[in-house]
Amino acid sequence: MTPSIEVRLTSVLHGLRDVVFPAINPDEALAIEQSGLILAQLTMLMEQLPYAERYHRLCSEDARSAADAIVQGASGGPSSVSAAEALTAMLTDSVGDDAHADYLVIAGGIAALTNAIAEDADAGWRVRVNSEVLAFSIRQNTRERVWFKDAGFDPNPSELPDLASLCAADQT
Repeated sequence: MTPSIEVRLTSVLHGLRDVVFPAINPDEALAIEQSGLILAQLTMLMEQLPYAERYHRLCSEDARSAADAIVQGASGGPSSVSAAEALTAMLTDSVGDDAHADYLVIAGGIAALTNAIAEDADAGWRVRVNSEVLAFSIRQNTRERVWFKDAGFDPNPSELPDLASLCAADQT
């Protein structure tokens, strides 16, 4: 039987926590600090693993929806229209089943379009794109805050749902 990823990560965590890290010389402050960071990251990965596919799918679906909305009615000069056409092409291309890779491609196209519209887009389209991109960015920022909530760096973690709730809900 092949052990699951969770079983393998749990084994690594136990080995590091119970054997390797206790053997670090107490005078090695940096090594001790880094061992704590390693354990924290591995623990977070263990907690995120069951939700990773759905999380990345939510990000990808929302990016695609936002991109589809912002390319509608593209008007302006060659830079902004060309960027809208490129983003439209990205929406029809497939990166297979890798939702994270798809998100990165589409988000890159949105960023390129956002930069291009500042150069030569018609004012009305620019306002609509900026509004759509801001709304998408707020949703994505919230998802990312939830994803990294357990790292303990968020200034307002109590205002965020837990990862299971985020991934269970239709956030797009």
